[in-house]
Amino acid sequence: MPQTTTRHRSADAAVGYAADRTGNGVAYAAIATGTGRAVVKVPFGAVPLSALDGREFGYAAVAAVGSYLRSRGFTRIRIRLADEGVADDLNARRTVPPALALAYVKTRCVLHGFAVARVERGEPIETHDLETRARAEVALRTSAAA
Repeated sequence: MPQTTTRHRSADAAVGYAADRTGNGVAYAAIATGTGRAVVKVPFGAVPLSALDGREFGYAAVAAVGSYLRSRGFTRIRIRLADEGVADDLNARRTVPPALALAYVKTRCVLHGFAVARVERGEPIETHDLETRARAEVALRTSAAA
């Protein structure tokens, strides 16, 4: 009987994101694979929550980028973002505030869809330009709507 080999497609994504006051956001992901590199824009939405330093937007950005990568057939991913708090939350290194519980569960569900999924704090050199791009787009969108 022939042995089947499971091929795991891997992606390494540095992510920068921003959202407006209504929770409409955009994430830019610099995705490196074994065969190339590309930057993609992924929209997301989250209910803004007070006193949580925008962590709800980080969860939504990770979930959106994860869903994007899953839809492209990747089974092993590493997502790096500037917000160490979001990475610590998603790696169960600290207790998640009750207000973030639903967003946490939704994001973890997306990540559990992969054979391997890691969320890490990225270096500023990896994420700064992506965050700047996302903030600029959100600011332009907000001023255009005003």
